[in-house]
Amino acid sequence: MPAAGRAWTLGALAALFSFAFAWVPSFWADEVATVRASRLTPAELLPFTTRYVDAGHTVYYVALHYWSGIFGFGEAGTRGFSALGVGVAVALTALIGQRLGRPRLALFAAVLLAFMPRLTWAGAEARSYAWTAALAATAWLLLLIALDSGGWWWAALGAAIALSVSTFLLTSTLVVAQLLFVLLRRDTDESDRPNRGIRSSRRAWIPLLVTWFVALAAASPILTLAWQERAQIAWIGPNSAFNAWTVLVEPAGETSWGYAFAVWILIIAGAVRWRAALRAACPEWLLLAGCWVIVPFAITIGISLLGSPVFTSRYLTFAMPGLALALAAALAALSARRLVAAVTIALLVIALPTYVGQRLAYAKPRESDLREVAQTVAAHSQPGDAILFAPGRPREALYAYPQYFDGLVDVALKTPFPASDAFHDKTVPLAKRTAKLAGIRSLILVIPRHGTPCTQPRDAKTLLENGFAPASRYPTHREVVCRFERAG
Repeated sequence: MPAAGRAWTLGALAALFSFAFAWVPSFWADEVATVRASRLTPAELLPFTTRYVDAGHTVYYVALHYWSGIFGFGEAGTRGFSALGVGVAVALTALIGQRLGRPRLALFAAVLLAFMPRLTWAGAEARSYAWTAALAATAWLLLLIALDSGGWWWAALGAAIALSVSTFLLTSTLVVAQLLFVLLRRDTDESDRPNRGIRSSRRAWIPLLVTWFVALAAASPILTLAWQERAQIAWIGPNSAFNAWTVLVEPAGETSWGYAFAVWILIIAGAVRWRAALRAACPEWLLLAGCWVIVPFAITIGISLLGSPVFTSRYLTFAMPGLALALAAALAALSARRLVAAVTIALLVIALPTYVGQRLAYAKPRESDLREVAQTVAAHSQPGDAILFAPGRPREALYAYPQYFDGLVDVALKTPFPASDAFHDKTVPLAKRTAKLAGIRSLILVIPRHGTPCTQPRDAKTLLENGFAPASRYPTHREVVCRFERAG
């Protein structure tokens, strides 16, 4: 099989591996935003994102809208799109390594990326992170081709850059990473790099800067809107953003400190032998991997320390293919084949529990049980019943799984999404909407915190005052579904 064929076969297997059981966990808050936005048509979505929130995710939402129009807006459909992104990232990582002259090592890097906890997490998350890795890999591969062949490959690189930045703002850090790579790379002999379009790094940075300028100009409307909406990431605090866990463990290991520890040990051990074992054979490999990883980390940490906090580990998913290349280089530096095999197997074994944990029923943040809540409501309600949510997370079940609430009267709703100017609906306390209870015989109240009495929330007291009484109580993993019926 040709080298490119092996790369894409490996990418397909990685996508299947990432997709396996990704549909098991319930949606959580961030994914709920994805589902709500992607359900909108582009004509409905663009006014919302350009005026209020998430302009930087518009491209992803539009792409997912058409994908989910075919495969559905459930967990399997939306996360399947992310699994596809993982597969593309893995295949392109292999192609990058092949372009650098080490085809076997390239496949090694791709396998390491496919099993990396951060990537298996991204493949089971209905957000754009997997595709940021794929688009970043596209940009690096096109850069290598443009350096060799020139011509219209620079235009292709510019298109990839514009799409990448429009999909996720922080991929703009690749501007500095790629420029640094071009300036520091050593020119190779013509025999090493046939058909070279640009043979001097001193000349290559000129078309690269032109390419980036045009690409950023094309993406400038989204960049401007994303900057204007930067308050939406105000939840990233400097105290929670920087600690040993978020900087040293989460970027690659996700929740696995064992995997992150093994990665650091491998890199340190490999660094001792890199100069003689790898750089002589492929001088560009480590430079590319280093620029891909170090520059985005340094810039985001620097911005967070000196300006507004923007660092959070999952935002740097797009740098993980570069880390996989560095890990493969570290393995290559270990000359003993048995040792290489043992270390590789150890990494995969250490990553496996995290992979399984990412696909358990309550694997998402706060042990989200929104699907269980929605199914419980559907099982214990009838068309014409009212639905009411106590303040907090419970209402997200309606956003994520609207099909389970068909026929129910949303008595507290004031302004629905997207007219609410946010990803949530605007509601009012039941005490101000008691007229909505006229003719209602049964009402479902969903409250947070497993174990909370049905009569404790403020809205429950309003129900008691209007002739309702608690009839049934159905606990879920995190919430409680209460059924009230009108007395008499």
